[in-house]
Amino acid sequence: MTRRPYVATSHESFSHDSIDSLGYDWERMADPGTHPRYPLKVYLPRTTEDVVAAILEAKELGQDLKIRSKGHSSNDLVLADRGAVLCTQKMDRILGLDEGSRTVRVQAGAITANLDSWLAQRGYGLPVIGDHNDITAGGFASIGGVGPASLRYGMFVDNVHDLEYVTWDGDVRRCGRAERRDEFLRLLAGTGQYGVITEMTLEVVQVDKYGEVLANNRSLYRNFDHFLEESARFLSDPGDVRLSRGFWLDLGGGKLKVGQLSLYGQAEQSIANTARNKVSYRYLHSLGYVAGRLPRRVDAVVKLLGVAGMVYIPTRASIKNVETFSDKVLDASVGDPTRWFIALVPSEVYPVLFPKLYALFTEYRKRYRCFTFLSFYIKAIRSDYLTNGGPHRYYTELILLPGAKPEKLTPELLESLVSRIDDLCIEHGAYRYMHTKTVKDPERRRKIDPNTQYAAVQRDSLVGGEV
Repeated sequence: MTRRPYVATSHESFSHDSIDSLGYDWERMADPGTHPRYPLKVYLPRTTEDVVAAILEAKELGQDLKIRSKGHSSNDLVLADRGAVLCTQKMDRILGLDEGSRTVRVQAGAITANLDSWLAQRGYGLPVIGDHNDITAGGFASIGGVGPASLRYGMFVDNVHDLEYVTWDGDVRRCGRAERRDEFLRLLAGTGQYGVITEMTLEVVQVDKYGEVLANNRSLYRNFDHFLEESARFLSDPGDVRLSRGFWLDLGGGKLKVGQLSLYGQAEQSIANTARNKVSYRYLHSLGYVAGRLPRRVDAVVKLLGVAGMVYIPTRASIKNVETFSDKVLDASVGDPTRWFIALVPSEVYPVLFPKLYALFTEYRKRYRCFTFLSFYIKAIRSDYLTNGGPHRYYTELILLPGAKPEKLTPELLESLVSRIDDLCIEHGAYRYMHTKTVKDPERRRKIDPNTQYAAVQRDSLVGGEV
């Protein structure tokens, strides 16, 4: 049983670990003036037995109990206004690495970035890891989990081997790919609906994320139709690309419209390429670190340099620098408030759905003046979880990330926008990432929640008498 020897840090301008943070979720990115909703009671379990005790106590007292790790959610999942919250951040132990099976056992509150660094010292790494350095293993498994390597390794949940969890009745249960498989699949991407994940066994790969340098086949686009055509071709068949990310940026008012695809493949492991990676990313990370900490006019220049670094992203990069690009260079907590919506789109409908979503956001920006810039980020996904045993096809993570004016984007206007996003996803057979804002209607949510397909199977098996 080993504690992590390394603590990863993010560039975000606030702490995820303070008492104050318990009153907020990711909504603060969209409205820095949002009012906190503090819990009356906080449980800080360190063991599975502690989780059982907390659940039974909350049940006896008739309290609603919310589960949170680091609060990377904006769909009202982790806030317990005057209620009780169970925070998993003290359940952060690394329980052991099995090199024979290439798996690692961890508690659910283990931060994936710290775990990845611990594995790196032993020659391994997580196949899929998120952009932010504050994401926990349990939190990532509860929503799905996407990263730049998802085109090869699927979602984070595709790399979970088995798990332990506590039901809302206080029962400890274990399930996995070979044991209670239907139950296992229901828990994954279940946003905490069915209990509290306490421990997990995760697959690892042998890799040198800090040392191996990849070549970035970078393409820039000024025409949206051209970007759409080229990105759709890649997203439907990524080929031998190792890591990928892309974006379309529209600053509005004729200022700038630009798209980019970064497709990472093998590169010569030379002194020159290693130096190019280190020098370029030290520069970019320094911009990310000081952004938001400087006098206003100087900070504006730094942000422009950051945008330039995003567009003209280096052509040589270590795997770790690709994985943490957003966290280290493009910190969402600096600059304009940003709204955050994510769709998981079958790649064959991406060329149709993306322009419709772009048009929707453009309409709201023009009509209501509620957005400053519009940005859209894409990653390719090859996921057994999403295809659910059907014909294998690629999905696209499409992140809709506009700069917001909180005073213009009223709750009513936001609700109408979310409803139209979800309608378009339902129309085209796309899912939503359920920790970003969605409609509340259960019937409509059922059509956009990837977990629903597994919950229905589990419900049917329970009716049939299986345990």
